[in-house]
Amino acid sequence: MKSITVFTPTFNREKTLKRLYDSLCNQSSQDFKWIIIDDGSSDNTSTQADKWIEEGKIEIQYHYQKNKGKLAAQILALDYIDTELFTCIDSDDYMPEDGIHKILKFWNANKKSNSAGIIGLDAYEDGFCGG
Repeated sequence: MKSITVFTPTFNREKTLKRLYDSLCNQSSQDFKWIIIDDGSSDNTSTQADKWIEEGKIEIQYHYQKNKGKLAAQILALDYIDTELFTCIDSDDYMPEDGIHKILKFWNANKKSNSAGIIGLDAYEDGFCGG
């Protein structure tokens, strides 16, 4: 079983999902799976996801729901997460190549019996951290 799930809610983001997909394929640690919750897209998001699943480069689960909004997509994702950790990466974002490795390294070094998770800051390409 994988250690972390990357969850992505998406709605008509066929064109932006490829950058995220590429960044996940290039992770230095493959100890994750990717769950895509398609919130009612009318573009080719499902076709693109099926193609990536067929490629088999990373573990992907794709689920479609009638458009209900991002929160409903997050709630649906919880039904499919079976890993110790999960993180939400939006469909127009991506992860640096060592993102999964850094999350797991920090978690394994710092988790306690009463830990529920960790919080991190987003960063821009220029290195500035947003909040």
